[in-house]
Amino acid sequence: MRDPRNPRLQAPALPATLLLLCLGFGPGIFVASPPVVAATAAGDTLRLDLSGCLEAALSAAPSLESAAAASRESEAVSAEAAARRQPVLGAGGSYQYASEHMRSELELPAGLPSRTLEFGDGHVASINLGLAVPLYTGGELAHTATAATAGVEAASRREDGVKLDLARSVRLAFTGALGRQAQVEASALAVARLSRHLESVTGAEQAGAATTESVVRAQTRLALARQRHLQAEAARDSSALALGRLVGRPGVPVLPSGDVGASLLLAAGDTLPAEGPRPEVAALSAEARRQRELAAAASGRLRPRVVADVRAHYGRPGVDALANEWMGYGTAGVSVDWQLWDAGARRQRIHQAEARARWLDAQRRDLDESLTTAAATARAQLRCPCQEAQVGERLALQRRLLEMVAGRQALDSATETEFLDAHDDLAQAEVDLALVRTRVRQAESFLLWTLGR
Repeated sequence: MRDPRNPRLQAPALPATLLLLCLGFGPGIFVASPPVVAATAAGDTLRLDLSGCLEAALSAAPSLESAAAASRESEAVSAEAAARRQPVLGAGGSYQYASEHMRSELELPAGLPSRTLEFGDGHVASINLGLAVPLYTGGELAHTATAATAGVEAASRREDGVKLDLARSVRLAFTGALGRQAQVEASALAVARLSRHLESVTGAEQAGAATTESVVRAQTRLALARQRHLQAEAARDSSALALGRLVGRPGVPVLPSGDVGASLLLAAGDTLPAEGPRPEVAALSAEARRQRELAAAASGRLRPRVVADVRAHYGRPGVDALANEWMGYGTAGVSVDWQLWDAGARRQRIHQAEARARWLDAQRRDLDESLTTAAATARAQLRCPCQEAQVGERLALQRRLLEMVAGRQALDSATETEFLDAHDDLAQAEVDLALVRTRVRQAESFLLWTLGR
């Protein structure tokens, strides 16, 4: 019987954890993605799309190997429990020599010779082949086998849950790195725009149409934009290293290939149905069923055990006391073993398994309710896509505003500060759009994860 503190029996996600995941737009889950794209970037950097990352992670994750090993262990336990219900074939042999054996002196009347009768010769040997057949065990062996079968199902479902969690982690890292890559591109555009503006202002200063102060202001804003670009690159590289760790390339940055604006949902709108219970919920249900079967098996130990033993022998058993020659013979027997009192130890084992089953049922209900709430929360977050649309509208307005300010500046009716502020506002809108799209992709991933996708 497994210890209830065994981490494989623990609910993989509890309400507090789910709440944190929900607030933070937890990691995503696997959905269909474009074909694998793997290309070597500068140095040892790799570029992979989502399906490539998922494929690499599923083939290299230690957590998945551990779960698969646990499944194989459960299958072996089930096979062992089924085998214990079958007859056991065994072979044996024995030999014994006694220095004294039966002798009898036969005394005859005077004149007749006396005789000595010997029974056996002190040698006893046997070679046997037999079957031990469990006739009745009070249901202990049957319930133990059923419990082991439920254990196989629980282990398999836990393995499925590990796959989902691994894919969720990969998706979180992928979308995070993809969003940071978009921020790097936005900051690079800001640097390029300010660099062109600095060249224009410098040329105007040389022609006497701009002041040195205007050049310094442009240089300051360009330096700030380059600083932001370097910070964005550092954040992208950190995300790329985290993604590389998940896909089995620790220490190697993996850059994502994709569009952060592309939706991850398999169907549009709010029409995604759940495909049965989550693996973690199903695993807890199977584990609770296993504990109930173990309780029934422990109850069977209160009843007697009846075992039949049939053996074929060849040996010198001493049956023919005079000759004691080698001979073939057979034996058959039935044994009954009934433990009548053990100070309540067996009944306490029943109570332990029943209590553990109730604990697992409560954990399953708690997890199921938490997942239902988390799925509803994710749906609510995605039901109104106005945030991304509003940032996109703001970006369009900022581009138009920059054009207007640039036109006024050409007519000397706009200051250098107004022009640079418009540049900064446009760059911030571009970064904000990448950030909002990243959050939406992670919210979509979290919804798919709550649905077991």
